[in-house]
Formats: sequence, C-alpha cells, structure tokens
Amino acid sequence: MTERRFLAQEGTKFYPVTHKDAVVGLDVANDNEDGLMSKADKTKLDKLQVEPIEGLKFKSPDGSIFVLSVGDDGKSVFTKGG
Repeated sequence: MTERRFLAQEGTKFYPVTHKDAVVGLDVANDNEDGLMSKADKTKLDKLQVEPIEGLKFKSPDGSIFVLSVGDDGKSVFTKGG
C-alpha cells in the first residue's frame, strides 16, 4: 500500500485537495469491472428503486409473492403476484 504523505506550510500539516481523476486506480465501478465498489455491489445498487416507491414485494412462507402498494385513499393494498 502506498504511504500517505502530507505537506507542511509554516509548521501546519495538511493534505492537498485533489480530484478523483488524479488518483491512479480510483475507477468508477460498472457491471463488468470493480472500481470504488465491487461490480457485484454496483449491480445491487442499480437494482434499488428510487423514490417514490410504487410497490414493495414480499414473499410468503409458501413462496407466493405479494405486492404492497397504497391506494388513492391512502389504504394499504396487497396484490398476489408480481
């Protein structure tokens, strides 16, 4: 691992501000390559649904899938399937 180094000015130690593009090996992950995170984690993150969430899927003990949503009246609605 590369040793961390600091700069000093008038006795005050500091780390210089830099940009991610200036750091060798600091790549953004994609579906095919690891980067700041693993490609597996990137794939999981991409599957997350952004708000507002339209429905949540639940699996019952027998394996059936149910979708929880909210009706226009604000009441919970469970629908089998999904």
